[in-house]
Amino acid sequence: RRSSDLGRMASSISHDLRHYLSAMYANAEFMSNQNLPQADREELFLEVRDAVQGMTDLLDSLLLFTQTGRALQLSQEPIGNVIQRAVGMVRSHPAARDVRIVVPALPLVEASIDAKKLGRAVYNLLLNACQAAHRGKECPMVAISLEEDETNIYIEVSDNGPGVAESVRQTMFLPFVSEGKESGVGLGLTLAQQIAQEHGGAIKLKQNLEKSSVFTITLPKAVLNTLGSAADNRAMRVS
Repeated sequence: RRSSDLGRMASSISHDLRHYLSAMYANAEFMSNQNLPQADREELFLEVRDAVQGMTDLLDSLLLFTQTGRALQLSQEPIGNVIQRAVGMVRSHPAARDVRIVVPALPLVEASIDAKKLGRAVYNLLLNACQAAHRGKECPMVAISLEEDETNIYIEVSDNGPGVAESVRQTMFLPFVSEGKESGVGLGLTLAQQIAQEHGGAIKLKQNLEKSSVFTITLPKAVLNTLGSAADNRAMRVS
């Protein structure tokens, strides 16, 4: 199954990369015209930048997908810092253009996590939310929050888009489900779910209304503590 997934992904990525490269080549040719007005030149530059970002996302998804199942690089980290870094990355993405991203004061919640991977999961959810918000009828807005109780840590991402279509609710965490997107291999939610599961948790569509959807990453504290203790023991044996 995994080799089949990789084959399908390679074919899809090849198609999308050719699309982005063709757009970049065409825009570069137009930009070389010395008589092109500055406003048109700036618009073409933005299109080239968007294509570069799209290619980067595709390659990052491919790399992370092939790393699934490898040992987590665990450390005790403030999850709020992970969220803030992910928000900063998304804000520079073309999909977040004109999207209001709301980040309230985040509580100090620390846990033994793979900060790089969990950050990617949060980034993917935020990016997915920005894309959904653009498809809504109101000014696009995305919000993220962090909470905890005695047993779990919760990272919640909401948007004011049209909600998740009934046709994809049962399959949205599977690879290559990308309904409503102009391009992309549909790995964002798949990777986010896999990363959450590697931390002993999961991602669920908590709420799905006509004008909004809410995704929640749930991380069980007991599992994170066990993962952290096991990593510490391995480090002590190595030293």
